[in-house]
Amino acid sequence: MARASHLRPMLAAAPAVGTILAAWALLERPVSWGAFAALGLVALLPVLGGTTRARAALTAAALLVGLGVAFDTWPHRALERGWQALHDAPAVRAPFDPLAFPALHGLVACTAFGIALTAALGVAGRRPGIVVAAVAIGVGFPATLLQDAHAFRLGALALASVLWASVVMRTGRLGRAATGLGLAGLVVVAASATASGGVAPGATHVDWRGWDPFARGGGTGDFRIVWDANYNGITFPSRPTVVFRVRAPKRAQYWRASTLDTFVGDRWIEDLYPVDLGTAHGSLPADPLVPARDRKPGSWLHQQVTIDGYRDDHVISAGAPAQIDGRALGRVSFLSGGVIRTRSPVESGTTYSVWSYAPEPGARALASSPARYPTEAHRYLELGRADLPGFGVAGRERQVAGLFADVRYLPLWAYRPLWRDATRLTERARSPYEATLLLERWFRYSGRFTYDERPPRSSSQPLVDFVERTRIGYCQHFAGAMTLMLRMLGIPSRVAVGFTRGTWKSGVWTVTDYQAHAWVEAWFAGYGWLPFDPTPGRGTLSAGYTFASDSADVIRELGAGRFLDFDQAFRDTTPPPQTPAAAAAQEDEHVAWWVIAIPAVPLAAAGFVAGAKLLRRSRRLRRRDPRRLAWGVRAELVDALVDRGVAVDPHATVETLRRTAERTLATPCGSLGTALAEARYGPAERAGGAARRARDELRRVLGYARSTERPGRRVRSALSLRSFLPRLTPSAR
Repeated sequence: MARASHLRPMLAAAPAVGTILAAWALLERPVSWGAFAALGLVALLPVLGGTTRARAALTAAALLVGLGVAFDTWPHRALERGWQALHDAPAVRAPFDPLAFPALHGLVACTAFGIALTAALGVAGRRPGIVVAAVAIGVGFPATLLQDAHAFRLGALALASVLWASVVMRTGRLGRAATGLGLAGLVVVAASATASGGVAPGATHVDWRGWDPFARGGGTGDFRIVWDANYNGITFPSRPTVVFRVRAPKRAQYWRASTLDTFVGDRWIEDLYPVDLGTAHGSLPADPLVPARDRKPGSWLHQQVTIDGYRDDHVISAGAPAQIDGRALGRVSFLSGGVIRTRSPVESGTTYSVWSYAPEPGARALASSPARYPTEAHRYLELGRADLPGFGVAGRERQVAGLFADVRYLPLWAYRPLWRDATRLTERARSPYEATLLLERWFRYSGRFTYDERPPRSSSQPLVDFVERTRIGYCQHFAGAMTLMLRMLGIPSRVAVGFTRGTWKSGVWTVTDYQAHAWVEAWFAGYGWLPFDPTPGRGTLSAGYTFASDSADVIRELGAGRFLDFDQAFRDTTPPPQTPAAAAAQEDEHVAWWVIAIPAVPLAAAGFVAGAKLLRRSRRLRRRDPRRLAWGVRAELVDALVDRGVAVDPHATVETLRRTAERTLATPCGSLGTALAEARYGPAERAGGAARRARDELRRVLGYARSTERPGRRVRSALSLRSFLPRLTPSAR
């Protein structure tokens, strides 16, 4: 009986404690269940105290342990992280990534622990009012933030936990507590049924209106996709929605949904024809554009896809799908280009497996790929009514130039400037791969293009305006223009649409609507379709090798040869398009130079600002503690972006900073982001080396930015005072 009397309070308090912690845990994605479970056990320990004094002593010990577990550090440093989290909180919306916001994770876990501990002590002290208040606050607040079907189940669990605690504490024997368990279970089952029946799946949809996949809202809704391209701009929601998850190897991929194969008028459209009809189980029809040597199951990439917020009839996969096991998809249509469509939109929760051709040829092998194109590839050399000759065909340039003088191809005449640029940029290319890399590099770096989700309004030929006049656009502009130029060069190509890789953890890629993207696929003899990404800042994958022109493998294998002389071959020798806005900006730069040239006070002020920044940088980057050094690297990167006029959330995630830096500084920052993330959040034994790598990468990135920037912008960023101003109200993306 004595043992039972000690166990009864713990049994009574356990459901309430678990419900409170589960409610707060759902504010994170992915959820750190291990940390919250440990906090639950710690919160129940004071209940074992038989007297008030014993419970007080256990409570004090539990608070110290709980602080350490919540913030993953010694208790005396938890308050420092808690203060930092208070600054993070206004800029972050639930659910948030605990790996990106560790301090905020600690604050959430600590708050949940405190409320759960209060509920447990209320049960131990037989104070039902305290228990009810703790459960109401501990469940009600996170349920309000989540604003979805979790509210029904959390409310049911809250009521059930209070009923359970009341019945167990008032029952003379533990065996009679089964009544409370039955009542609690009945409440949970009823509420679950209400939640599943009262909330229709897919009740909220976000349409891709002209390549605007985020036309309204954001968060937890599904979205449908309209595949025909439009260049009027896109708007991202305030918080991401998980679209699907893929269990696959840690080898970065583009997740393709469809392809835009036909250019009509002024845009690329989805123009696919059916190849076969059948069930989503077994091998797909053979694709004549997939090399025979790649039709070996042992070389296929296996992916298990689970749909979350994606509601569309296109089946997501990597590479070229070869086999599928998706009985839940029902009957499907196999279309040209390896695209699979279902008879109705895929529902949330659907899981299927796909095996894909995903070749990984080396750079030298691709450079040696001959310009031999089978008959099936000729449709990817068409522009409107014109059939363009393949790369390397004798007299090809003369034939293409003739199209722009033939009235039968009058709609193509407006695209003559793109043809001139393509031939000028690739005149030294001796293979289709070299020509593809030259164009990709031009769009990503040397052509001085700018990524902008709200580009200027264009004329009836938006891609011509993008390349020749504004050089401002987003992924559809970059992919569409590069595909046009590749076809003019005689290289089979198409626009692919879908998603970039997402985030990888524990064998699963999590992909959100923020990763929606378009890129280029070019066909190479012996290897088939391979992805290339001309969009600055959106195509840096984490795989060991990519086909992009900034790939470490490409630089290593071809950099010493005749082709990839980055200082010469990729330099755009023509001046950028001159617009009224650009002319005004140049005038402003000359004025800034004259102001700086005035002696005395301006020079003294400039020297003071530059010296202050140099001193601050030296202090930040000379720290011995790896975590503090990583913080200094991050702070320097944020200040560098802010001084260049970019609005940066000072508490942004490392991934967001990487994307922003790549767009602003026009250089790959993947290595910097990886090292910085490992230094800040990785194991302590690897933090030192990662922090030093992050510091070296930061110096490389900023050095490259300074070497490529115009003198006026370089001086303005060096003397900018923006990084010294407080940023108290960061905006959440």
